[in-house]
Amino acid sequence: MKHLFGKRRVTEAAFLAFWLVSANIARTEEAFTLVGLLRDDEALNRAHDVELQGDIAYVPGKGGSLAIIDVSDVTEPKLLSSLFGIEGMEDAETVLLMGDILLVGTRDFLAVDVSDPSKPIIVKRISARPQIDLINGMALRGKYIFSANKSGFVGVFDVSDPADPKLKEVLDTKTHGGLSKPHDIATFGDHIIVVNAGHQDVNHAQVYRVADVKTHKLLPVDEWKIESSITGNDKLSEHLGGANRVAITGSYAGIGAFIASRVGVVDLSNPKKAKQVANMPVADIHATGMTAVGQILFVAGGEAVEAIDISNPSQPVSIAQYRGGKLFSTRRLMMGNAARFDNAHDLVYRDGYLYVSAQNDNQFGILKVNDTRVLELVAKKME
Repeated sequence: MKHLFGKRRVTEAAFLAFWLVSANIARTEEAFTLVGLLRDDEALNRAHDVELQGDIAYVPGKGGSLAIIDVSDVTEPKLLSSLFGIEGMEDAETVLLMGDILLVGTRDFLAVDVSDPSKPIIVKRISARPQIDLINGMALRGKYIFSANKSGFVGVFDVSDPADPKLKEVLDTKTHGGLSKPHDIATFGDHIIVVNAGHQDVNHAQVYRVADVKTHKLLPVDEWKIESSITGNDKLSEHLGGANRVAITGSYAGIGAFIASRVGVVDLSNPKKAKQVANMPVADIHATGMTAVGQILFVAGGEAVEAIDISNPSQPVSIAQYRGGKLFSTRRLMMGNAARFDNAHDLVYRDGYLYVSAQNDNQFGILKVNDTRVLELVAKKME
């Protein structure tokens, strides 16, 4: 009897463990539902960022592409048009829409007329190697766009006339901030925060004051002041090696790290004393995409989309995940002798849906958010 009782206990424990795992998998799968999917090996060639305006999504691709997609029916996204194999589209990575003009960051800075979404036309190209090269992130402040250039610079463009943008100035971040590979950028007040993917560098991010404290007018780059630095050390819980994404909600920034495969939360309430208040691993390898809505950080990376509760910024908690499925069917992409695992790449949230790029699969997908806790938190303002 003693033996049988022990065996029964083991069996019950195994069943309980199986039930808990199964319940967790079911909850995870139910948190997000893939409702729409589009694949195109040219138009979505290594799909990178996502910009969403009205019923149209704009998706640039590192393979030298730009896809313009009708998302009026979330269950059936349709390709309206694309640019592919055109000079100047190499390494298209980021986009920002201003009226009828889509500003595109590639190895150049492009202005594309999308007044007729079925016939995009490049109307202006700005080339200035090496200062303008490999633009991976852009942010708007007033009539100026700041670009994060992986060649080691931040560009400033006057976009008072979006169809005729002009390069105003360039900051060398290697000598002014120790950032060898700026990867993304965000604006807040008189400041910008630039994150750095140079994993050998000490600084993961810098907060620059770029405007006059009294007039709030943009300053020349040689007058920009470093207010705070987010640095790393050997302690993994504080490390953001390969920082490549930043998103701001309220007075907090989320920073995604590629090398460290972690997300950090930074308090920006006092730009002169910006401080990392939390750091956590992501659901899968890497953190290559991020958007902040209310009290939620949505993170894309590897084969996963993840919702992180930051209602308590010092104790972020992953509360919902989508993994693999048809959206991220290819885990590994071989490029020469190297393998890339960063399939999930960027995402935008609107009205209960996430619009997501899948880089390795040349896909664009739409996820419906079912998790009630996530929906509650995106509606709450971050202090």
